[in-house]
Amino acid sequence: MKRKELILNPYFIVGLFVLLLNDFYLKHEYGNFITGKLSDFAGLLIFPMFVAVIAPKFKKHIALIVGIMFFIWKLPLFTPALEVINQSLKITLYRVVDYSDYAALLILPLSHYLINRKGSWIPIKIEPLKTISTYSLLTIAFFAFCSTSIPYRETPKGTILIDKSYTIKLPKDSVIKTIKQLGYNCDFCTNNLSKYPSSGYYQTDNIIRKGENSIVIDTIANIKYDLIEINPNKTKLTIINVTLSKEGNIQNWKTLKSLSNYYSRWLKDSLIEKID
Repeated sequence: MKRKELILNPYFIVGLFVLLLNDFYLKHEYGNFITGKLSDFAGLLIFPMFVAVIAPKFKKHIALIVGIMFFIWKLPLFTPALEVINQSLKITLYRVVDYSDYAALLILPLSHYLINRKGSWIPIKIEPLKTISTYSLLTIAFFAFCSTSIPYRETPKGTILIDKSYTIKLPKDSVIKTIKQLGYNCDFCTNNLSKYPSSGYYQTDNIIRKGENSIVIDTIANIKYDLIEINPNKTKLTIINVTLSKEGNIQNWKTLKSLSNYYSRWLKDSLIEKID
C-alpha cells in the first residue's frame, strides 16, 4: 500500500478515532478493564502505519520492531531508562506496568498485513485532497500518541466527593486494626458529615501516593469514610470524600467526575483490597 493510502485507509482512521475517544472520554467516564486495554489495541494497530509513512524503508519490519519496543516499554526494567529520558528532555513520559497489556500485541499481524498489502480502499481521487488529508491525519495521530504518554491534567486540589461503598469480609474492629497496621491513623469523628449522623465517620490522614521508584505523585490530606458493621463478619466501608493537600476548588463537573473515578479506583487498589 502506498504511503498516503496507509494513513487514509479506513482501518487507520477508525483506529485513530477509537484511540482519541478512549483516551479523552471513555477512560475517564467508564474506567474499566476494557477501556484500559482499548488504547493499547488501537495504538498498536495504527502506530506501525504512522511510522511506515514517515520511514517507509522499515515498512516490512516495523510491526515487529514496534512489538519489541512495546514489550520492553512495559517492563519494570525500563524504568531507569524512562527516568533518564524524562530528566534529559524535561518532559514527563509515563506508563502503567501491566503484563495483561501484552494481549494488544495480537493486533500487530493485522497492522503488518495492512502496511504491506497491495491495492487501495481510498475513495479520495483528487491528489491535493489526499495530500491535505494525509498531513492532517498525521498531525492528529502525533498528538494522540503524545497525549497517551504525556498526560495533561488539571492540578487536583480541594475536596472530591467519592461516595463509593465496599463490603469487607471482616468485623469492624478488625477493619480499624488492619488500617492501623498499614501505618495509617483511623480516627473517629462526630458531626453531620456522615450518612449516619448518629454514628459519625472515620478519617485517615496524610496518605502519600507514590509512583514507580517511590516518586511522590501527590498527597491526600485525609479520607473520610463510614464503617457500618453489617454482621459479625462483614463491614460496609463507604468512602465519603478525599481532601487533597492543595487548597482550592475545581468547578468543572466533568473534571470532578473524572477525578472521583480516578481516586476511587486508586483507593480500591491501594487501600480497600489490602484491608479485605
